Amino acid sequence: MAAASIRGRILGAFGLSVATSGGALLYSLVQLRGIGQGLAVLDDGYLPIARVSAELGALARQMDQDHERIAREEGQPSPGQRVNAAFYSASLAEALRVGRARVEAAQSAVQDENELAAFALIIGLLERIDRHRESYDEAFLGWQTVAADPDQAPLALAALEARRTALLLDVGRLSDLVEARMQRVSARTSRAQVRAFTVSGALALLATLLSGGLAAVALFTLRPIGRLTEEAQRLGKGDYTGRVEVRTDDEVGLLAREFNAMAAAVSERDRRLQERARALDALTLQLRRVVDSIHAGLILTEGGAPVMVNPAAIALWGAEVEGRVPRALAALGPGRTEALTMAGRLFDVDVVPLGAEGSLIVGEDVTARNRDQERLARSERLAMVGQMLAQITHEVRNPLNAMSLHAELLAEDIEDPEHRAILATITAQIRRLEGLTARYLELSRGRRPELSPANPAELAREIVRLEEEALRRAGVRVELSGEVGLVELDAEALRRTLHNLLRNAVEAGAHLVRVRIGEEGGQLRVEMEDDGPGMAPEEAARAFEPFFTTKARGTGLGLAISRQEVEDVGGSLRCESRPGKGSIFSVRLPMQAC
Repeated sequence: MAAASIRGRILGAFGLSVATSGGALLYSLVQLRGIGQGLAVLDDGYLPIARVSAELGALARQMDQDHERIAREEGQPSPGQRVNAAFYSASLAEALRVGRARVEAAQSAVQDENELAAFALIIGLLERIDRHRESYDEAFLGWQTVAADPDQAPLALAALEARRTALLLDVGRLSDLVEARMQRVSARTSRAQVRAFTVSGALALLATLLSGGLAAVALFTLRPIGRLTEEAQRLGKGDYTGRVEVRTDDEVGLLAREFNAMAAAVSERDRRLQERARALDALTLQLRRVVDSIHAGLILTEGGAPVMVNPAAIALWGAEVEGRVPRALAALGPGRTEALTMAGRLFDVDVVPLGAEGSLIVGEDVTARNRDQERLARSERLAMVGQMLAQITHEVRNPLNAMSLHAELLAEDIEDPEHRAILATITAQIRRLEGLTARYLELSRGRRPELSPANPAELAREIVRLEEEALRRAGVRVELSGEVGLVELDAEALRRTLHNLLRNAVEAGAHLVRVRIGEEGGQLRVEMEDDGPGMAPEEAARAFEPFFTTKARGTGLGLAISRQEVEDVGGSLRCESRPGKGSIFSVRLPMQAC
């Protein structure tokens, strides 16, 4: 019964409020229609005409200022005055045309007889101003014609002054007329607005009082809803301690009890989630520290894009979060890839799929490890070669000593200069062999750089001269280029290396050998290029291995020994070769300026 009474009061107050508001709205619409017509007359009629009137007044004032200068000056009018007069005339004509068009447009939209009569007066004034403008133009032309005549010039100037005065007066009358009509329409519109405000305000006040009563009844009845709203907002912000106490058994009481149960359940769930979040944060932080501390590069991808990158991956591959996975890594499939070449370095990479579109890429830089393994294997093979060479050299030195001694004794008994020269050559070569055996013995023990002044280009020419007969028989032509002058370097290491490389080119079947000498990074650079058959990639990769050879009678020791000797003195020996394109051997040796 009480609930029905509340609904009745709410509906009755609501009906009265709607009726009162509707009456106020209807009366306001009627009054606003009259106000709108007045405003339309102002906006569409008098305001545009007022702007035209203002423009005409500004032009008239400018003409007045120029006319005063004309009156003060004597003689013929200047070109600037003629241009200004033409400009003012054209501007006035355009303003009058626009004003007439706007007045005619306003006449077609207005039905009030008083306003139509006012617009007719305005059109008459505009036409008179246009006639005054034409008369002023004619008077200005007449004054130009007689300006040089002292008798007729004052009369012409007086006629020009009369036309200007008539023009200014009519422009002023137009402005006064427009302003008076605007004030009258504004006053009429203001009176209508006051009436509409008074009546509408009274009706609106009554509607407001009725609405206030309706609101008071609703607030009293639905007061617990506000409390529920406040607690729901606090719950949304994370405060789960609020509760709503309602002692009624209606729908509001049921809603309050359900809300309290929900708040308790959310509070318990939030407590458990916070405990899990703290544990997860600690585990994530620990895992991140571990990932950041490892030296292997690690990239976690999702949909082909990196979502986690550790510092090692940034340093090794330049990977970035929200960037792109390096192309060489993106092309890898699941599994392990060894000795992957990226930016001149080798990596062992493992790719592990994670989920439908994710993967974990883990890579380790093995460049130094592989290089050390290769050097260790090469050193072991060369150590064995060194031991063998030491034994062979030891057995060869004694016969060489005997041969050298007997050659010297024989040279003392021979007087023929030609024969003595032959014996001298034999003795020199025997001594060279003795030096080589000593160097092989030294190679088996390792050696230190022995710097001495030498000209690398001259040293290369000397080697070519020694091999001149062999080169001639094999049909090999040698081209030398480049010059670095006299420098200090390990000349013996360079001589033996170039000698070995030249013999290899001849034995490989080359017909042209180019030797280029230069400097690069403070080191001596010697490149020997031949047009021989070249080597396959797998053969070029093993060219410096001991006992590896592509020749039928080769031992496979020459390049290995040359590389070891060059590296012992701080240099390097590299090879580039392609089948059918010949080979290029590059020698780098430390040197110092003399």
